[in-house]
Amino acid sequence: MHPPRFYGPKLTVGTVALDEEQSRHALRSLRLRSGDALELFDGAGRVAVGPLMPNSDLGSAVEGGRLARGPRTATITVDRIRETPPQARRLTLLIAGCKGPRLTWMIEKCTELGVTRICLCDFARSVVKVGESHVSKLRRTAIEACKQCGRNWLPAIEANHKLASFLGDRPAETLLVASPAEETLSLGGWLAGSGGRLATLTVVIGPEGGLRDDELQALADDGAQSVHLAEHTLRVETAAVAMVAAWAAL
Repeated sequence: MHPPRFYGPKLTVGTVALDEEQSRHALRSLRLRSGDALELFDGAGRVAVGPLMPNSDLGSAVEGGRLARGPRTATITVDRIRETPPQARRLTLLIAGCKGPRLTWMIEKCTELGVTRICLCDFARSVVKVGESHVSKLRRTAIEACKQCGRNWLPAIEANHKLASFLGDRPAETLLVASPAEETLSLGGWLAGSGGRLATLTVVIGPEGGLRDDELQALADDGAQSVHLAEHTLRVETAAVAMVAAWAAL
């Protein structure tokens, strides 16, 4: 059986201590014991397997006349680190935010499917604005998804992007725009004829109110290809997962 996985951004040979959240998962949720094997990944391709060492208290304090122990930390011994290369194909999503649990679900599923970079963008008709404080929570969602699915590279998650600045700074790579218009090429049709253009791909998915005409024109001027994903209009998170799943299948 594969050992349970944990995120250790400071992975190194020797003794590695997990943070409080990861330690709580190991010691309280999974009830791991001294000597049990754990797998650590740092989100940048480095992976190691090592035994859980006897855990120690991080501190104690007197509260109400009683000695209250601080949180406990899980410590692992690492003898060797394995390097895994980054994905050969890279997919960037420039996407509108969506509400609460739907956004969390989208990040989780896109992480599992292998998306490389998620840029949450403020479009003209955006309703949901995702700030940096929320991005830290979304990164934790991505970490948990990587732990579950076996992925060793965390996706980049960014907020506060603007379409104009993104187009001005982006590398020269294939650009798709998700569109509900049936007269556009279908995603399946485009993928069937894409050939080697899938090595690096950027996909724009606008808000549920749709992209404005000037935004569509800016994308067209930058060489974007519009594609429709399904017969019906999709929510933001559904469009994202549909797009990434089709890309991952190839």
